[in-house]
Amino acid sequence: MILAGGTGRELSVLTQHRAKTALPFGGRYRIIDFCLSNCVHSGFHDIAVLAQYNPKSLIDHIKMGKPWDLDRKNSGVYILQPTHHGEMAQWYLGTGDALYQNIDVIRSSNADLVLVLSGDQVYGMDYRRMVVHHRSMGKPVTIAYKEVSPSQRSRFGMIRCSRRGLVTAFQEKPSSSPFRFASLGIYLFDREFLIDYLRPERVDIVFDIIMPMLTRRRVAGYEFDGYWEDIGSVMSYYRASRRLLRNRSIITDRAWPIYTRGAELPPASFSRDSVVMDSIIADGCSVRGTVRGSILFPGVRIAAGATVENSIIFSFASIGNDAVVGTSIIDKEVRVGAGAQIGERAHTGEPDIYRIEGIHRTRGRGITVVGKAARIAAGVGVPRGAVVEARTVVDMRRIR
Repeated sequence: MILAGGTGRELSVLTQHRAKTALPFGGRYRIIDFCLSNCVHSGFHDIAVLAQYNPKSLIDHIKMGKPWDLDRKNSGVYILQPTHHGEMAQWYLGTGDALYQNIDVIRSSNADLVLVLSGDQVYGMDYRRMVVHHRSMGKPVTIAYKEVSPSQRSRFGMIRCSRRGLVTAFQEKPSSSPFRFASLGIYLFDREFLIDYLRPERVDIVFDIIMPMLTRRRVAGYEFDGYWEDIGSVMSYYRASRRLLRNRSIITDRAWPIYTRGAELPPASFSRDSVVMDSIIADGCSVRGTVRGSILFPGVRIAAGATVENSIIFSFASIGNDAVVGTSIIDKEVRVGAGAQIGERAHTGEPDIYRIEGIHRTRGRGITVVGKAARIAAGVGVPRGAVVEARTVVDMRRIR
């Protein structure tokens, strides 16, 4: 059961028109691809995706599950949204409530175990090893965890484990913590235990199911030491993308490939004058300028004289002649006019740019984010840290 219903508010305009789990990552993938690929490689072919917020992009991407070999007669991938069961419909109230609203799916399964995954993470994990560990511990619940640095501990639920491998304490996103291990939001349950424990009032997996079990010593821990990135905010998404440029093992491991829906575009093309360094360039891109330390998704066009540095450009965006884009995330179908300056190196328009409806400042993060299908006119400067809402038109007349 993949939990994919979060609103993704911390991802700003990037999740205005798509589910968080459908966010593009790594030049050709969506975040949900990593969970689905892990499941298939681990032998799981009966998968439910619990979606609710803005699910159209997620549904369009997964469809019948063919890229993951999940278009099967007796199993496969199913996208489940909140239902009313004869009463007024309501959204999932939390992770536990999402499972409870789909308890009939769990009951009808012939499986002995239920694996519950957070769908907003990028990682490669063989869940079979977690299953073996779960059975050896003999407990009804197992949590996957990973050691994180002290500076990262406020971002996660932190746990303490005993020498016997049992989880003895859980702190949910503390301001600071002496605990070394972060919960990865990956849970393995005995099916009968989960069915018995799900109740309408138990809306959250951590607070209402996991924590009450700790004093009874019924929760085991499973340490994972592989590649893992949490995508919870604009900053964490940007950092994870930048780290991918330095370590691409998660998308280049031939023994554990990440499957996705193909763009069906021709190979990328480059002019003789183009310069590309330390970047990922997807199919269908046309590069006539300079690209450094960046990720270009399918169909991106970089015109002659344009420079893109330390940025992520989503599908079918175009950067005009002599334009500059730095330390930015540009959503799909954005048009950046000739000579415009976006992000780190922008030096025009800053005093007046925030007077335009649809443009505002971030909380000092320093990453410029331009929403889907926005239009940045020729010569306009959008300063570092600005957010441009989807479909906003920014031109010199509006700034004046």
